[in-house]
Amino acid sequence: MADEENFLKRVHSEELKERFRNIYIGVYKSTPYFKNLPCTIEDIDEGFARVRFDITENLCNYRGIASGGILAAFCDTLMGMASRSLGYQVTTLEINMNYIRRVAGGKYITGIGQVVHHGGKTIVAECECFDSEGHIVVKGRSSFYVLGKFEK
Repeated sequence: MADEENFLKRVHSEELKERFRNIYIGVYKSTPYFKNLPCTIEDIDEGFARVRFDITENLCNYRGIASGGILAAFCDTLMGMASRSLGYQVTTLEINMNYIRRVAGGKYITGIGQVVHHGGKTIVAECECFDSEGHIVVKGRSSFYVLGKFEK
């Protein structure tokens, strides 16, 4: 996961910078799972995240192809990031994945996550991930339960 300084360079307004600083420190920087993801945040805004995910060899199956479970975990993280950018703590209720094209180890994908619905208790987000040639690799959709607002 990108360090805090690089993370905040991608944020567009001062209000969002403060929100993302709290989210980054409170969630992403302090959680072992997130610290070990080979991700780089390329762009982030309210309800939107674009993240690069390096497909390292240890994330592949025996054929050298990215594991579907790893891609689902990345998409969950990506859509969660887009959802948390609204200032809410969320947890995944359900996730649906469509695997379209394989991606080999040593490559990377770029994922775009967007919130498509924000209700009182739930948020729905979608994502699309593309390989380095621009081919779609995976599409996902997820529902998140809103646990509450992030503390300032």
